Amino acid sequence: MDNLQLLTIIAEEALTTMLEKEIAQLGAKGYTASVVTGKGLKDTRNNLWEGENIKIETVVSEDTCNKILAHLKSKYFERYAMIAFHHPVNVVRSSHFQ
Repeated sequence: MDNLQLLTIIAEEALTTMLEKEIAQLGAKGYTASVVTGKGLKDTRNNLWEGENIKIETVVSEDTCNKILAHLKSKYFERYAMIAFHHPVNVVRSSHFQ
């Protein structure tokens, strides 16, 4: 087993396609995306006009994780409702992620 990073991004649904494309360009070999709900500092989204939230998870090396986080910080964090976090994970089939 190798130690890799599980990077989780929660963002506005409108960003889905762009985020999926960009994380792949920055080195992610794949991802899982799903629609999620929740409450944060800016409250909940209550109507269809605002869209829903998405969660994108990807397992990447620490270097790739840092590249993606730097990109998100410079392009999205100031202008969009978004959070990103990561933690180490032990992966059995690590060759699928590197």
